[in-house]
Amino acid sequence: MGDFGLLAPIVDLLNANLARVENLIGLYGPARRGRRTVQETDVLRAALVLLHASMEDFLRSLLVWRAPNGARDKIDQYPLVGSDSKDPKKFLLGALIEHRGKTVDDLIRESVQEHLEQFSSFNHLGDVKDALKECGIQGAIVEANNFGQLTAMIARRHKIVHKADRNELQGGQGNHRTNSIGLNHLNSYLESVKSLRDFAQGNLPAA
Repeated sequence: MGDFGLLAPIVDLLNANLARVENLIGLYGPARRGRRTVQETDVLRAALVLLHASMEDFLRSLLVWRAPNGARDKIDQYPLVGSDSKDPKKFLLGALIEHRGKTVDDLIRESVQEHLEQFSSFNHLGDVKDALKECGIQGAIVEANNFGQLTAMIARRHKIVHKADRNELQGGQGNHRTNSIGLNHLNSYLESVKSLRDFAQGNLPAA
């Protein structure tokens, strides 16, 4: 059976991180007429990056929590934690010595966590949906939900962290060299992550 007691701290951490995002949005201040400078709106870009990181951390934590309940072919994708080989199909029995006293569930979770922290990312809505399915949520239910503006949030985060949010479609100087961003964007992205959180809480299986 899945231990739903382990879900609470995962959700609590996400909520704490969302509060940090909301604090950054609050530093931006209330909406007002006219376009603000790039320097003023950078606080919203920072909030968006933190929001995306919070979502990724939430999904990784769910995958780690649910890992012992996964199908064998899914668990087989992950190498043993601490093993020299990153090939999940290869490790010597002696590698288990340093893990004496651990339960099988703990060892699976640690192995999944180490791998996800090094190699996983969620750069498309499909990555998010795959994670939810791997956590045991029915595929049809997952596919029926696009979680509001999550696709737009992921795409915008990519532009910020890889291109400094450069405006590639419009020339000119000053503010127009950078894509505009406002409270409406951040609030819609924040609500989309909250929707993802509520969806996961409501649909994760107990076993």
